Amino acid sequence: MIEKRWVAGTIMAKGPEGKYVFLVKEEAELHSFPTTEISDAKTGLACIIDQLKLILPIDASDLNLYELTNAVVNDKRIPLFVFELYNEEIDHSLLTENNKHSLSWLHSDDLTKTLENWEISGVPQFK
Repeated sequence: MIEKRWVAGTIMAKGPEGKYVFLVKEEAELHSFPTTEISDAKTGLACIIDQLKLILPIDASDLNLYELTNAVVNDKRIPLFVFELYNEEIDHSLLTENNKHSLSWLHSDDLTKTLENWEISGVPQFK
């Protein structure tokens, strides 16, 4: 049996106070990144972009690939794509307003504190 392969992604954007915020998924008292299964017909990058377009009212052209790193979740290594929101005119509240996916923006200072189940390597510090 072939094991499922997963990919994760997040979007970073400048918050109202000028500091970076990251798109996360709220799960009970923890946070995680949006994830999706990698299909046989597409690359991991294409799969996560498709997933983000499904859950957010944005165009792929509004995203700039900023970083690719690895994460380990439940002893499984998965690629983690970090996108920068290119179009600063998009209202951040629109991205999470009335969403069914429990998404929210998390300040960069709080990111490492709340992602307890994610072991991330190579993520730069954003201030």
